[in-house]
Amino acid sequence: MVVAFADTTCVDVCPLITAALRQIQIALTPKERTEVQLLTITTDPEIDSPKVLRAYAKRYGAEFENWAFLTGDPAVLAQVWKNFGVGVKRRAQGLIDHTPLTAIVDQSKAMRFAYIGPSPDQHAVLGDVRSLLKGIRVLIGLVMQQVVLRTAVAEHSRLDKSLC
Repeated sequence: MVVAFADTTCVDVCPLITAALRQIQIALTPKERTEVQLLTITTDPEIDSPKVLRAYAKRYGAEFENWAFLTGDPAVLAQVWKNFGVGVKRRAQGLIDHTPLTAIVDQSKAMRFAYIGPSPDQHAVLGDVRSLLKGIRVLIGLVMQQVVLRTAVAEHSRLDKSLC
C-alpha cells in the first residue's frame, strides 16, 4: 500500500504528491493494480469531506479501483497522523502545514519505505513497490513448496504405516 497525506486546499506540496501518485497508478500493470492500494489521507478533515475529496481525486484523474481518499473524525485522523509521524498544524487563513510524507506499508502493516518531500520520485516508489511485490511472490512460492513437501511426507508416512 502506498500512503500519502494531503489536503485539497493546498497549493504547493499536496498537488505534487497527488500528481506523483497518479503517475505511479498509471505505471502499475493491471496485475499490480490488483495487489497495490493507493491511499491519500487528508490532513484537513474540517474542509475535506468525502464529496470534496472525490472532486479533488477526479481533478487528478485518480482511478478509484485501487486508490482511496480518506477523511474522518479529526481525533481519529490525529492518531493516524501521529502513528505515521506526520505533523499537522493549522496556520492563518485556514492553511495547513504538514509533513509531506509518502510511505509504502507492507502486508504486515509495517512502514517499509518513507519518502519525505514535495514530490516523491515516482520511479523510486514504483521500484520499491515492485521489490516488495517480488519478495511477497517469492515468499508465497516458498510457502507453497513447503506445503507440497509436507503433504508428500505425510502421505508417504501414512502409506508406510499401512504397509506394516
